[in-house]
Amino acid sequence: MAYHLTILRSANGLQLPISRDEALAGARKLPGWSVTGETELAFSDGRGSCTLWHSDGELWTRLDDTWVIEPMLELARELGARVRGDEFETYATPEQTYAHPDDKRLAQVARADSAQLLAAHVAEQRQIRNAMIGFFVVLGAIGFLVGKWFERH
Repeated sequence: MAYHLTILRSANGLQLPISRDEALAGARKLPGWSVTGETELAFSDGRGSCTLWHSDGELWTRLDDTWVIEPMLELARELGARVRGDEFETYATPEQTYAHPDDKRLAQVARADSAQLLAAHVAEQRQIRNAMIGFFVVLGAIGFLVGKWFERH
């Protein structure tokens, strides 16, 4: 599973969507950024290139290399936004992160959802394991009874 970075804007616990036109205009103002599609931006310099997609009022990309964080931070500043990772950490710099107050509730919900999914998975695994053990116990009992039958005949 890939790690994603998102450029988003929020205030007082509410997301403030970044419009497609606003994102494209912001990218055009910064060196290295270009508009490559209807909802697609690309950054390229000597380190490589990355693509951002606009969806649901956010810009996102897959993090293939950490150098990508720096140009994303520049674009986020231009848009009055911030860069957030999959684990709800907000990037102050490419090396420094913090927990943004608007994301604390989202992180708690994600942890609760994860715990609920894990609990369901553990219960399912327990049922499968018990069924397998039961099958082999029954198979062993049948084998024992068949062996006893052959001893008598």
